Amino acid sequence: MITFLSSPKPFVGVAREQQYRAMQSWLAAAPGAEIFLYGESAGIDDAGARVGATVVRDVACAQSGVPFFGAIVEHARRSGKYDWQIYLNGDILLTGILSAFRQIQFPQFLLIGERIDLDEGGFVDVTAPNWKEKLDELHCQGRLRIHGPTGIDYFGFRRGLWDGLPPVVIGRGGYDNALLAHCLRRRIPIVDGTRVVTALHQFHDYGHVNGGEKTVFKGAEAHANSIAAGGKHSATLISDADYVLREGHLFYEPCRGDALRHIELQCRYRYPLGVVGVALRAVWRLLAAVGLRRVRNYDLNMLLSL
Repeated sequence: MITFLSSPKPFVGVAREQQYRAMQSWLAAAPGAEIFLYGESAGIDDAGARVGATVVRDVACAQSGVPFFGAIVEHARRSGKYDWQIYLNGDILLTGILSAFRQIQFPQFLLIGERIDLDEGGFVDVTAPNWKEKLDELHCQGRLRIHGPTGIDYFGFRRGLWDGLPPVVIGRGGYDNALLAHCLRRRIPIVDGTRVVTALHQFHDYGHVNGGEKTVFKGAEAHANSIAAGGKHSATLISDADYVLREGHLFYEPCRGDALRHIELQCRYRYPLGVVGVALRAVWRLLAAVGLRRVRNYDLNMLLSL
């Protein structure tokens, strides 16, 4: 079974119902799962009581009051019921996660995947029998789109994965890239579960953060995350995963078959050949400019047909 981890936004306004719906989807996706909610967001105690989640206020935070990822997963390592654990953003509707975990046999791994973005006001009850029909309906209306290989909203792993992780502030730019970089440095398999896990991102703005979107992506905490990730140059993506889940099996397909990108990442993160990695990226960009290289992206129609 699964231990879900999240540090939610304040439970006010639209975010309140969005986050309740998200947590209900997690429990439906993995019956008997437990949820830990971290931090001191407004309404967090009532939310915990409503869904049966455990609220953890005493967690190490950055100066802004936002928890460190390492503090969250260390608490979960010590206190969680289950070895399968997943950190995810509080507005993500989720299904298929239990099937994905069951298909991965590595002693340690990182499970990530692309999300589907819902337009403002769009909602799908993934606990309902006809939820896929609702997705198709929204797609026909032009009200959802696949986000692409950037913007990672869930991280599945086995308990104890994150030893040695530098300070990373959740919910700030670069934190997802830093987590992937950590796994690449330690040769931990990264698995792309996009074809198995449906992750729906409910629309929101950044009004809950002082300074808004600028603080989230360009503030001091985002800058520190970027350093932990190895810099903003050629940031790690979901498409950089080592393995892909599809058709009930796990396939070794590093960087979705892009051998040049795979060698670049090896040079940057596994061997002391950073300069070579930079040179390879320059070659990659040149080839991309003339149409000989591109990231192999998923098609939304294909995902909806699975």
